[in-house]
Amino acid sequence: MTMRCDHARTMVSDYINGDLDAATAALLEEHLRDCPNCPPIYAALLAVRAQLAALAREVPMRDQVLADRVRRALDP
Repeated sequence: MTMRCDHARTMVSDYINGDLDAATAALLEEHLRDCPNCPPIYAALLAVRAQLAALAREVPMRDQVLADRVRRALDP
């Protein structure tokens, strides 16, 4: 079974966070491997995540609860 791009794109964030079951993750991985359009979106989300992680380490946050939430969200 193949996955359509619009469906794959809705799952990329969940995939990055490790929130997909193994079967769905495998279908998405297959789609990303074969699709000429979706991998750049996946790569862009990974880059944004890396930038946010770098900022979270560098910029002191006044609200410690918010800081903890950001750090947890970036490192599931």
